[in-house]
Amino acid sequence: MIGTDTVFIFHNTIIKICPIIETNLKMSTEKCENDRIAAGQLLDTLYLDMFHLIEAHTQCRTDIERTYSSGAILLARTKFQQGGQSISTAQIPTENSAEFKALCRVINAQDEDRAADITIERYEVDKENGYVEPLHWFSVLPSMNLRSAVERFKKAIELVAESTNLQRELSTVLNGINRMRQIVALR
Repeated sequence: MIGTDTVFIFHNTIIKICPIIETNLKMSTEKCENDRIAAGQLLDTLYLDMFHLIEAHTQCRTDIERTYSSGAILLARTKFQQGGQSISTAQIPTENSAEFKALCRVINAQDEDRAADITIERYEVDKENGYVEPLHWFSVLPSMNLRSAVERFKKAIELVAESTNLQRELSTVLNGINRMRQIVALR
């Protein structure tokens, strides 16, 4: 019955509309419900991603602590075995020492698809270009414990970069969750 007025209640307001508009409104309500279901599923996926990222970040932080502690213990063991003065701040260069460049740099790599990732760039030892091995400040032939401590500290730096990337990814997921919750709340 086209052209006949019908009474329809929409958000507690009585509106008179014709049957064609009523049919379109029902289809719109069904589409809205489908969108709401899809948004809920997307939210579920984002929450799962969030929990996996939290777990990975927690594991990474635990690995950082374990690796750093292991390096510190090896450093203390070296200091104990070789005497208190064998590894001290006296061997560390001062402002009067020759210039040198860092063997390790933190790089904020831009990616077109994702947010910027933190990476660690390492350089080879090259005395001519100013890249010196800090391990040789303490001894010409460093002990195995001191070498192991250096490797552990290098690994800790890599883990810190990984942890930072996980934090950034987690922040992105949390922003996505907040946006989806706002969109669902508006409907």
